[in-house]
Amino acid sequence: DSPLIQNGEKWRFVARGEAWNSLGSRIADDDLDRFQKTAVAVLGERDPRFDMPKEERFAASIHGKVLAHSPLIRKGISETLALIGSRPNALTSCTEGKAVSTAVLVVRELLNKASWDRWASLDSIMPLLSESAPDEFLDAVESVLVDLENTPFQQIFAEEGEGGLGGCNYMSGLLWALETLAWSPEFLSRVSVILADIASFDPGGNWANRPSSSLADIFLPWHIQTTAPFERRKSAVEAVIREQPVVGWKLLLALLPHDHGFTSDCHRPVWREFIPRDWKDGVLRTEYWEQITTYIDLAVNLAKSDSTKVCEPIKRLSDLPKSAHESLLEHLNSDAIVLLSEEDRLPLWEALDELVRHHRKYSDSDWALPEAAVKKIAETAQILAPISPKLKYHHLFGGRDTDLYDEKGNYDEQRKLLDEARQAALLEITDDSELDAALNFASTVAAPYEVGDARVRRTV
Repeated sequence: DSPLIQNGEKWRFVARGEAWNSLGSRIADDDLDRFQKTAVAVLGERDPRFDMPKEERFAASIHGKVLAHSPLIRKGISETLALIGSRPNALTSCTEGKAVSTAVLVVRELLNKASWDRWASLDSIMPLLSESAPDEFLDAVESVLVDLENTPFQQIFAEEGEGGLGGCNYMSGLLWALETLAWSPEFLSRVSVILADIASFDPGGNWANRPSSSLADIFLPWHIQTTAPFERRKSAVEAVIREQPVVGWKLLLALLPHDHGFTSDCHRPVWREFIPRDWKDGVLRTEYWEQITTYIDLAVNLAKSDSTKVCEPIKRLSDLPKSAHESLLEHLNSDAIVLLSEEDRLPLWEALDELVRHHRKYSDSDWALPEAAVKKIAETAQILAPISPKLKYHHLFGGRDTDLYDEKGNYDEQRKLLDEARQAALLEITDDSELDAALNFASTVAAPYEVGDARVRRTV
C-alpha cells in the first residue's frame, strides 16, 4: 500500500514512525544543523497575544496578534524534534550522538532561563518537547523552581483567565508534559517532586487541570498511570512528602479510598516507548490493597506526628481495611493523644462520635461497620470525650441537625429531643441570666444562631 495519503493539496504519511525508519538514512549532519536553527527560530517566537490584557486575548486574531508561523508548522517541527530525540538510530548517515545532541540543544535554547511568556508561548507543544529530550526538559523545569517565590510559573498562574470564552490556562501543556514523562520509571520521582513544587504555590482557579490533580492521577491505586513498579511509586510518594509535606499529605488523602473517586487518563507519550505494547489499565485486587495498606501506613505515621491531621483518617475509617482500624485506634488510645488538652482532643472526639452515631443509625446498610468494630470506636471516643460542658456539647450546635438524629424517620420526635438536649446543655453551660456567657459560647460553635434559639425556647 502507498505510504502517503492525499486530500486535495495536502499529503501526509500513513505511518510517520515507519516512514522515519525507512527514510532516516537520507538525513545528514548538515540537515540536522539547519533544522536546529529553524526549530529555535520558529518555536522560540514570543506569542504576541501576551501584549494584550488577559481579558482581551480571546480577540487576539482580530487585532493581528498572532504567531508568524501557523500552529501546524509549529506542531510539525515539534514532532520532528521528538522523532530526532527519541528515535536517533534511524539516522544512520549522521555522526553518532548528533541526533540526540540536536534535540537537547534545541530544548536547552528554548527553555534555559526562559521568561514566563516563553513558557506560555510553548504551552501547546510542551509534551513534544518533553519527549524530545526528557532529561534536558526536566533540568530546565527544575532550574526555574529553585526559587519558588520568583519562579516564572507564578506569573503563568497569574495570567490564567476565567473559564469560558476569554479564559485560557497556560500551564496545561507543562502538566501534560510531566504526565507524559511520569510513565517512565526513570523519571517518575523527578516529575513527582516537580508537580509537588508547582502545586505548593498553585493559587487554584476555575480550570480543573491542576498540578495536584496530575500528581494524584499518576498514583491512583485503582487507575495507575505509570509503568513504574510499586516500590518506585512508593519512593516517589515518600519524596513528595519529604520535599512538600503539605502537598504530600493532600496526595495521601487523594489516594485513600473514598466514595466519589473520579479521574481522567494522564497524557501518554506519542513517540517515546515508555509504555509496553502489552500494557493494560487496571490492577489486581491484591495489588490494590497492597497500595492502600502502604498509603494508609504513611498517612497514619504522618498523623502521629501532627494531631491536627488525625481527623481525616478517622473520617475515612469505614473505607479502610481492618489493619488500618487497629493502627489508628491504637494511636488514638496512646498517651500522645490521651494526654492532649481537651481543646486539642475535641475535633478527634467529635469525629469519632459522629462516626459511631452514623454507623449505628444506618446499621442495616451494606456499607455500615459491624457492631463489634463500632463498639471499639465508641470506647476510644469515650476515652477522648471532654469533661467541660462547653466542649462536651459543642457538637450539638453544628448546624447539621439530621446528623444528630439517632434514628431514621420520625423526624419531628427527633427534632423535639434535639431541642431539649440543646436547652439542657445551655443550662449546664450557663445560667439563664448570664447573657455574656451564652454569647461567649455562641462565638465558639459553627451555628451560633442555634444557641440563641435554645436560649429563647428555655425562656418561653
